[in-house]
Amino acid sequence: MTDEADDQAGPVARQRKIIHVDMDAFYASVEQRDNPDLRGKPVAVGGSRERGVVAAASYEARKFGVRSAMPSVTAKRQCPDLIFVKPRFEVYKAVSQQIRDIFAEHTPIIEPLSLDEAYLDVTENLQAIALARDVALAIRARIKEVTGLNASAGISYNKFLAKLASDHRKPNGQYVISPEMGPAFVEALPVGKFHGIGPATSAKMNSLGLHTGLDMRNQTLDFMQAKFGKAGAYYYWISRGIDDREVRANRIRKSVGAENTFAGDLTDFDAMAAELLPLVDKVWRHCEDKG
Repeated sequence: MTDEADDQAGPVARQRKIIHVDMDAFYASVEQRDNPDLRGKPVAVGGSRERGVVAAASYEARKFGVRSAMPSVTAKRQCPDLIFVKPRFEVYKAVSQQIRDIFAEHTPIIEPLSLDEAYLDVTENLQAIALARDVALAIRARIKEVTGLNASAGISYNKFLAKLASDHRKPNGQYVISPEMGPAFVEALPVGKFHGIGPATSAKMNSLGLHTGLDMRNQTLDFMQAKFGKAGAYYYWISRGIDDREVRANRIRKSVGAENTFAGDLTDFDAMAAELLPLVDKVWRHCEDKG
């Protein structure tokens, strides 16, 4: 492993240093930070009602198999001592803004993916730090100083590998995938671990005898496109450690949504309309806020 992540990244030669920063159990960690009684205990952010869903789980809860999007009743069954905390999204957004301000101290090229993760292009960073590894260390230390929270980071020469790298040393760690390491790192990876390949696509790949990155790499571009359409070209290139996507500082959001989980099924039209109106209003206000 080298210190730099700055070699050619794909068919179009370009030197890039990309960092993927991912906050560790973000919502749950904010709650544990603000309430000392929750520290060291299994915590789930979300509704505790029968129809509730876990929005985030602390690492103590994850040891019991509790994860985000899991029904609350299932989470409680797997972890009887699980403590449910009501989400405080305004607080999470405020902390997220603090983190983005820290990113901006190093680069203007920031692509937020959610409140708790983002891609950064630090090829020409504002602090003139030579190694992307050291930029990541500085960012993580500053986040800890300002927010009291831990962040993990992945450093590589493209977005796909930076994302894989950040997952590799969680929690509270960082990992570099250099150009020399990229192809070998990808070839050993199960297809289900590839960012952008979900359970259905993973199952289809397995049925075609594609179980690892190496299996995908052994296929032709025509084969991958014939089996997976437009996405097949993306799979073909990432199986070779190649990803030419730019870090987009002004990424256009294509959709906005809002949701709610109800204690019981809604079968009456008037009741559904009454519940729908606040959700429509929430989406409308979000669009207005974003211009």
